[in-house]
Amino acid sequence: MSEAIGVLRARVTLQSPQRVADEIGGAAILWTDEGEAWAAVEAAGVSESAAYNSAAANAALRLTINRRDDVRAGWRVFWGARVLRIEGVADDGAPRVVLQCVEERL
Repeated sequence: MSEAIGVLRARVTLQSPQRVADEIGGAAILWTDEGEAWAAVEAAGVSESAAYNSAAANAALRLTINRRDDVRAGWRVFWGARVLRIEGVADDGAPRVVLQCVEERL
C-alpha cells in the first residue's frame, strides 16, 4: 500500500458494540459510532457458505486506515450501504492499520 494520502478514498464510519439491557431483562447490542475515517478498500477474496440449501458468497475486504489505537475485532464498518464486520486488526506500529473485514448480510 502506498503511503500517499490519496489512496485513502473511501469514507467509512467505525462502530463499536455496546451491551444494553432490554425490556425483558436480557441484553441487546447497541452499535455506537466511534468516528469516521478515510480508507483504502481492497478485495481480499470471496468464500461460500452453504446454509438452508443455498450457497451464499461472503466478500472479504481489507481496509487500510490512518492509525487509531481504539479499533478492535468485533467492531463494524459502514461503507456506503455495506456493513463490514472487522475480524482482525493488523497493527505493526506503522502510521496505518489494516482491518480484515467480511461483509455482513443483514
